[in-house]
Parts: sequence; C-alpha cells; structure tokens
Amino acid sequence: MEWTPVRTGDIARWKAERKAPDGVVADRAARTVTFLMEATGIGPAEPLEFFAIGPLSDRAYESFGVTVASPAAIAAAIESIGVPQGVATDPFLARMWPQGERLTLTAVPYGGGKESVVYTFSGLLADKQEQNEGEVLKLPLVYTGGSRDAQNRPVAATNIPCAVFALYSHGPSLLQLDGRFDQSSTYGRFTASKNLPAGTLLEITLSWNGARRVKERTPTVTSTNIGDILKELKADATPESDLYVRLAFDSSVTVSRAIEIAKAFEMLDGSVLKMNGAADGHFFYKAFLPDSAWRDRRGRLFQPFEIRLGADGKRTFTFVEEDWSGEGLDPVLKPKTRTVASWKELPACIAQTGEQGEKVTVAFIYAPANAPVVSLTPLLKVLFPRIATFYIFSEPVS
Repeated sequence: MEWTPVRTGDIARWKAERKAPDGVVADRAARTVTFLMEATGIGPAEPLEFFAIGPLSDRAYESFGVTVASPAAIAAAIESIGVPQGVATDPFLARMWPQGERLTLTAVPYGGGKESVVYTFSGLLADKQEQNEGEVLKLPLVYTGGSRDAQNRPVAATNIPCAVFALYSHGPSLLQLDGRFDQSSTYGRFTASKNLPAGTLLEITLSWNGARRVKERTPTVTSTNIGDILKELKADATPESDLYVRLAFDSSVTVSRAIEIAKAFEMLDGSVLKMNGAADGHFFYKAFLPDSAWRDRRGRLFQPFEIRLGADGKRTFTFVEEDWSGEGLDPVLKPKTRTVASWKELPACIAQTGEQGEKVTVAFIYAPANAPVVSLTPLLKVLFPRIATFYIFSEPVS
C-alpha cells in the first residue's frame, strides 16, 4: 500500500541533472512543469482510482504512479509558470465541477535507453466507457490546485490519499479530468493500458498554452431580466472559454419564479455553461428542483428536517422521528412539530432532536409559491454549515 522508491539511484541522478532537489522543475518561458514519477506496476486488469499520488500516500495499490515530488511542490511549480489556482470540487458547497485552466500531459521514460518514447495521457490509460461517454482521456486536464488549508497549502500534501491526480471528482486532487466523475460510479472505469514494470521512471510534463479560459459569472436575477441574462451568458460561452455560473435572486423573485429559472439553467448545465456552487447568501439553484415524490415521508430513504413558512407568516419546524422498536422492516414515523417566532430559534430546535437528529444534514423548506426567495435566505445564515443541503417546495397559495 505504501510506496518505497525503487530506482533511487536514477532518481538522484535526475534531480542532479535537472537541478531539481524537490523532484520537480518549472520552465516559465515554455510554460511547462516536469516531475518524476515511478510506475507502480499496476496492469490493465486492475482498476485505477488515481493516475498519480504523492510520496506520502498509502494508495499505491490503486494508482498508476507515485511522484517523487510532494503535491505541494508540484502545485507551487504549476502556479510559478502563471497558471492560476482554480476551484476544487466540493459537494458540501455544491461545487460539482472542477474549475481551472487546462493543461496537457505527456510522459517520457527516464533511464533504460527508452527516452525517445513519448506517451500521451490517453496512451497510458484506457477508459471502459469511451464508446458511451466519449474520449475523456484525450481532453486537456483541469488544474484546480486542490483543496487548501487556512494557509492556502494543498491538503493533498499531508492528508491521505495525497492525490496529485485522482481519476474521480476528489476535492484535494491538484488535477482532475474535465467533467463530473462520481467515485462510486467511476470505480473500475479507468485502467492502465500499458503494463509498465514497478519502478519504471517517467518524466511527466504538464504544458499550458498561456490562454486563460475560465470565466466566472454571478448574475443577479430579477423576476423579469432572465432573458437578458441568458443573452449575456450565451455571449460569454465561447469555444475558447469555460463558463462557471452561480445565481443570486433579488427581492422580486418568488419561489415559483425561482423554480422556473432553475429549470432553465438545469438544461444549460454541462453544455453551454457549468453551474458551480452558490452565490454568497443564496441557495444553490438545484435547491429549487426537488423531486415531488419526496413530499411523501413514507417513501423517503431518510427523514430530513422540515421547515415551513405559512401564507400567514407562521413558521414551524418538524422533526420526523423514526421509531424502529416495533416489528417490521420499516420504522414508525412520529412527526414532532413546533412553532418558532424566528428562524434564529432553529439551531436550538435541531440541537434538541438528539442522536437521531445529529445525523441529519438536509432540510426541506416548504413555502408559498408567491413568497419572495429572500424571505428564506436568512435560513442559510442561521443553519449553514450545520445543514449543508436545502430543497425548497412550492406550496399553493390559498
């Protein structure tokens, strides 16, 4: 699981030749970063979760290679050639897309007299879903820079799995494939296409063309300007750019209108643009697109907290307790509802739900269709991050 370097003599020679004591070298003029990596020896029959991990990782059994340089040193080198730090994926913050500039990867064997061989990234790996999902491995890679700590240091430098390049959506990974790749559904999809012996040294080169493709937009939507906003976004969404969008709603947008707007952006997400996270103080757009079947408590896999805003302004909180003490495979549901005078009372309500409530991180919000969305956004300030996921249901106006 943990990796012990095999070609220590050649590694030392490479560092000396390249004047790269950390195992990575940056060429600002050429906009390239080159680092050394040892192949783990994983063959085509074994699944890969990572293309490259750092030397402190314990995941060599599921990685194509282990870098000599630390993830922190590689990140510093990439940013030293002008590549800006991107935005890491984070489902907790509704950031589902890796956001960053595009790099290309090539590899050359080091030592053994095969230095003339040049591998492309897609030449090293195979994708079992290529016929259905397209040639993902031939797309440029996205440099997010990975999740950072309070001092802006890459988490991957010290925290397992120490991913330099994960093959699924993994926030700490410095590099990501261009797309959304859920870990469970992606498992087993990528394999090595070549059976390189363990310890085979590869010089990995990341190249950047200097073009900044990333565009971030946070339009403020009113009840009437959606057409203008879509025109502006369409103009921004050129073949030379990658457009990332977050939405903010002003006081004129009602719950019913927000649902209509969210449906429009749902159709654009992943094609024209990428919906990535929520604007500060606002709900992620998918909060307005719950499955109507979730209204039925008996059909839910779990019971989220329920928060209601009545047409008369009455506020209630409901904890649906699950009683598993009886016979049968399903629990008895025991809803417990209380009225609150202010949203500020909700944290105390949640704290009183006990051990069962401690596991709940989702809230369903029920509000009149004509209620302004801004009447619900104070819930974010009160409940986040204790509650990370919100869904808003539109209720008929009596």
